[in-house]
Amino acid sequence: MACWLQLLQPTPLVVVTALLVTVTLWQERARMLRMLRRVRVLLAAIILVYGWSTPGLYVWPGWLSPTREGLWFGLIQGLRLLAVLTSLQWLLRALKRDDLFAGVYLLAAPLGWLGVNRQRWALRLALTMDYAETLLAERQDWRSLWQQLANPAADEPEKAVVVDLRIRALSPVQTSLMFLLLVSIVLTLLFLR
Repeated sequence: MACWLQLLQPTPLVVVTALLVTVTLWQERARMLRMLRRVRVLLAAIILVYGWSTPGLYVWPGWLSPTREGLWFGLIQGLRLLAVLTSLQWLLRALKRDDLFAGVYLLAAPLGWLGVNRQRWALRLALTMDYAETLLAERQDWRSLWQQLANPAADEPEKAVVVDLRIRALSPVQTSLMFLLLVSIVLTLLFLR
């Protein structure tokens, strides 16, 4: 999805993102609003960084002015990020936790060729996501959350987490989709240069 969104021109990108956001708000309103609340600062930062770092025509006279081109490019990148995050909401809604980690394990198969132990990698990802879910489930302000991450309590006993990776063989359709994904990534990398 991310590869495909990278190739879209601005008008189809706006239409696809608007449809994704509208349908997701209709189906999963609470989850989508929570996601939007969490990424609002990131989206604003993307637009601002592009606005003040991209050369072009100034919006208003003066040295503190953003450029029109920068704001436009920032808006486009923000829309791409919003579309990817919205499609990720659909993926997380459709997959169970164990299926998600088994999929990551299968997608990490090429890392084995580089000498990376993908079992450890998938397990670390699973544990990190569990810890992140636990932290986000507690209603804390960002300062206390930051302090808890910076200074973990050493006297608290660790809770055992069971991660069950049930690896199933890929069906022919899934193998074809994996191949199509690989081709899409390669084509995206070739055409972005």
